[in-house]
Amino acid sequence: MGLLTDFDWTDLHTFLEVARGGSAARAAEALHVDATTVRRRIASLEDAIGLTLFVRSGRSAQLSGDGDRIFAIVSRMEELSKAISRDATDASRDLVGVVRVSTMEGFGSYFLAPRLSEFIRRHPRLSIQLVASQTILNLSEREADISLNMVRPQRGRLIVRRAGHFSVGLYGSPGYLEHAGVPSVLADLRSHEFVTYVEELISVPHVRWLPDVIAEPRSRFACTSLVAQYEAAIEGAGLAMLPTFMARRRGGLVRVMPSEVNLVRDWWLVVHADLQNVPRIRAAITFINEIMRRDQAILMSDPAGQPSE
Repeated sequence: MGLLTDFDWTDLHTFLEVARGGSAARAAEALHVDATTVRRRIASLEDAIGLTLFVRSGRSAQLSGDGDRIFAIVSRMEELSKAISRDATDASRDLVGVVRVSTMEGFGSYFLAPRLSEFIRRHPRLSIQLVASQTILNLSEREADISLNMVRPQRGRLIVRRAGHFSVGLYGSPGYLEHAGVPSVLADLRSHEFVTYVEELISVPHVRWLPDVIAEPRSRFACTSLVAQYEAAIEGAGLAMLPTFMARRRGGLVRVMPSEVNLVRDWWLVVHADLQNVPRIRAAITFINEIMRRDQAILMSDPAGQPSE
């Protein structure tokens, strides 16, 4: 008998089909080849192992004694091959690895981060890297796997979906409002101090919320961080335009004029086209979409300042 390298694995598959079908013709039909090819493969296999595998009678082919023994062995090999294939398929679907999500600082810190522990509990072999900053990472350069931001990209091989929306309101600390008074109409805002962004350092124009409310706000406190604005407003530095999900998260601020000042902005979920069907990326996208739908009431607020249902 020759070595395993002396014969073609295709010949083994052909051997199984002839043994099961009882003829070269049936095997040829199952394998989508002609009968001559089947007979050539069987002859090649018999030469390679030095055994006669079939007893032929007319067009039928019955296993010989040696053929019965080889059939049992090759059948086990076939099962092992299927097991390897199943294992490889399962491994390719396994949720293993790292997912990097890029988003804005306030949303990442006050909405997404508290919920990502749920994601890693669901997927014990996945890790999350949350990049929460004032800038947007470049998905085309693979700086992140998923982006969740206010900016809808117009170029690149990107898949873009609206993930939800959020409301922005005007807030002040109880101490500030006691000292400066509670504004009741937009004209009252001209006499108030505001905590806002450093204008020339804004990298995402969509965070320019204050100009939608007052044309020339008075401000002696500006910074590049929305979280810093929140903290400064809590300490009484002035009024601040903040997403309602941030103000609800910790408290310490009072919403003023909710009917007059209630901006709504979109969140866009973006992924590179090459990554959208990667299992670990798909799992993260599914989770983000789920929590955005589930907790939409937290992202939004009705004019009275209460979470919408």
